[in-house]
Amino acid sequence: MKAILTYTTMIDDKKVEETRLFDTEKAKKICGIKNGFGYEAKEIYITEKGVIFIHHVTDKKITVPDQKDIKRKIGENEPEKYIEFFGEVEEG
Repeated sequence: MKAILTYTTMIDDKKVEETRLFDTEKAKKICGIKNGFGYEAKEIYITEKGVIFIHHVTDKKITVPDQKDIKRKIGENEPEKYIEFFGEVEEG
């Protein structure tokens, strides 16, 4: 699935709007998210440039979440995947 989306990012402490093409066939899948019925309802991907996006399988759409928030959620729920895609972190 492909979508051209505009999202806001921070560059040099300034909000900047970016417009990019997101493609589930070219990005790497980080993990899936199952709904309450056990079906994979969302898939989380990362582009070659490091932008994380979500493919909403049931709604057939793509969104770009807050990058810090989604990385936190991946770390909380899929720590092995977090390390694989973002590197080792210091033990607490």
